[in-house]
Amino acid sequence: MPDTMSVPGEAAARRSATAGLVRPLVAPANPGVRLAEIVHEAKLNLRGDLADAGFGAAVAGALGLDLPARPGIAAAEGVAALWLGPTEWLVVDGVDREADLAARLQRALAGRHAAVTNVTDNWTVIALAGPKALDMLAKGCPLDLHPRAFPVGSVAQSMVCHADVVLHRTDDADGAPRLRIYVRRSFAQYLWDWLADAGLEYGVGEG
Repeated sequence: MPDTMSVPGEAAARRSATAGLVRPLVAPANPGVRLAEIVHEAKLNLRGDLADAGFGAAVAGALGLDLPARPGIAAAEGVAALWLGPTEWLVVDGVDREADLAARLQRALAGRHAAVTNVTDNWTVIALAGPKALDMLAKGCPLDLHPRAFPVGSVAQSMVCHADVVLHRTDDADGAPRLRIYVRRSFAQYLWDWLADAGLEYGVGEG
C-alpha cells in the first residue's frame, strides 16, 4: 500500500476514528477510568536491522535518538520510537508531522535495506488513565499488567478483547497509571465500546 502523506489543510478535513460514533460517557465526579482518543498524531512503521550499524546511525541522525534494541521506547524532542520487534519500530511524532518525518527518514535511509511506511491514518490512539485503568484492562488483556511486570516505559504488542493493539505505559500521575493503546482504525469503535463497558463498575469519564 503506498504511503499517504498529509498536505496543507488535510488535517482539518480528517475525521477521527471515533468521531460521531462514540456514545457519550456519563461519569461520576471522580471516575476510576478515563478515556480519550488522541487523533492524527504522526505514526510511521520503520523496518531495518540494527546489526547494520549504518542503519542505526542513519536513523539516529534523522530522529535525534537511538532506536531501542529491546522492548521499550526511546524519545527525544517530541519524537518517540516504540520497539515492536527486533527489526520493527513505530515512530511517533506530533499532529501533521508525518510527511516531514517520513521525508527525513527516507533521505537518511536512501540506498539501505530499510522500509518507512506511513500508518498515521491506519492507527489511532486511545489514552487510558485512572486508578482502576489496569484492573479494567486486565479483563480483556492476557498480559501481566502489574507494575513489577509492566512498569512505566513498557511497550508490548498484545490483544484487548480480540483487538490487536500496541500498549505503552507512559507514566503515573497522582499514583494512577496512564497508558496509550494503539489500535487499528477499523477496530477503534469496537475497542472504545468494550473499554467503556468494562469500566462501568469503576465509573468511566472522558479526558
